[in-house]
Amino acid sequence: MKKKIPKIIHQIWSGIEDPIPETFIRFGESWKRDYPDWEYVLWDHAKMENFVEQHYPEYSDIYHRFPYNIQRWDAIRYLILYKLGGMYVDFDYESLKSLQPVLEGRDCCFPSEQEADPDNGKKLVFNNALMACVPAHPFMRAIIEKVFTEESLNPGDIKREDCVMKTTGPWMLMELYESISPEMREKVYLIPSRYVTPLNPYITNLLKTKLTYHSVAHCLEEAYAIHHFYNTWIGRRT
Repeated sequence: MKKKIPKIIHQIWSGIEDPIPETFIRFGESWKRDYPDWEYVLWDHAKMENFVEQHYPEYSDIYHRFPYNIQRWDAIRYLILYKLGGMYVDFDYESLKSLQPVLEGRDCCFPSEQEADPDNGKKLVFNNALMACVPAHPFMRAIIEKVFTEESLNPGDIKREDCVMKTTGPWMLMELYESISPEMREKVYLIPSRYVTPLNPYITNLLKTKLTYHSVAHCLEEAYAIHHFYNTWIGRRT
């Protein structure tokens, strides 16, 4: 019998740097609203630390040696999903309606973006801001094995943002996806951008200041969620 994605929504906010912004609290509430029969788990610093020590002591050393906090927060979302399954959602994601019809019959899902990133030259672009999978999925296992290596701790002399993208973030994911077998790729569903990334970063930035949801309604006709691309981790030192 095929496994189903558990009805658990995971969100991460360590609380060691800043409290959760009011806008993110509102976005978080949208997931509780649209998934009333799903368990909702907020992972703070203490809960994440305990989880690693209890379930992944073999990765604790590398987890704590990552030079940047955002790498730890990237890495633990893979550990959580591999162990517990469910859906992980960044706090800059807003739910519009339940994704359950899209997830039905799937066992590992990632959100596609609208277009290729000119900085990395890849035609296929997806990220780790929204992920859903069953426990113990082989692709999630492959991600963990790639992330928790000495190589991830020593990516070379590159700037912080590129280091994160390359070691624990989307560039790592896309590189791994392109290297796996066709059989494993069939086990990974890239959710069409019109469902989960209906607006590009430029438009979402305008939504913060000049545009209204009504003015972009034509872009949201098939959307289940909006990624607002706040990217609050960029520009930090830790």
